[in-house]
Order: sequence, then C-alpha cells, then structure tokens
Amino acid sequence: MWKSAKRLDRPTYWMWAVPLAAGHVILGMIMMSGAASSVGSIDTGLIIGLAYVLAARFRDIGWPVWIGPTILIGTMLGLPFLVLGIAIANHAGDQMMQWLSLYGLISGPVNLVLLIVAGSVPGKPAPVDVAAAFE
Repeated sequence: MWKSAKRLDRPTYWMWAVPLAAGHVILGMIMMSGAASSVGSIDTGLIIGLAYVLAARFRDIGWPVWIGPTILIGTMLGLPFLVLGIAIANHAGDQMMQWLSLYGLISGPVNLVLLIVAGSVPGKPAPVDVAAAFE
C-alpha cells in the first residue's frame, strides 16, 4: 500500500482521509452543541493530519506538494481568524457565529472538492534510484 513514507497511493489516501475528515465533522458537531469545548485541540490535530495526508497524496500525483495543505490549513485554520478579526474590527461581535457559518458554507465545499480530486487522480510511478539498484 505504501509507496514510500512520503507518498500515498489512492487506496491508502482514502483509508486515512475518510476517518480524519469524519472525525473533524463529528468533533465540529460536538463543539457546536456545546457538549465539550475542550476538543478543539484534537480537531486541530485532525486538520494537521489531514493536511499531511493531502501533501503525501499530492507528492504521489506529481503536483506541487505545498498547494493542497496550504489551501486546507488556510481555509480551515487561517481564514476563520481573519473573519473573526474583521467582525471584531467592525464591532459585530454578536454576529460572529453567523459570519463563521457563512464562511463555512464556502470553505467546506472547497475543501471537500480538494480532497475528492486528490483522491481521484491517478498517481505517477515512483522515481527509481539507480544507485540503490546496483548495491
């Protein structure tokens, strides 16, 4: 299944991406219900893990490795802080959750399409190390 420690083929990618994304959704629902507020760090860990899996898949596809994780981390961790900052600067603290919900309607489908495309594109063969072949 593993081509190398830094590359993921399609079945292995889906084996990691689906549980990580499902865990993120479940933890998000738990946090929104208010049942447990201390799972935010676990959710952040799941996002970082998903970015690592996405980077390994991009490496296997042959695409620039930095693009996928940057989009994922930027839309899931970075830009929500920007939305919060804009809401605070505009003295719209009572509307912050509405702004974040609206932002989620945009970033959620973008990330979902990114994950599906990365899992659907076939990978390229791993480069052969000629020197190692003759040892």
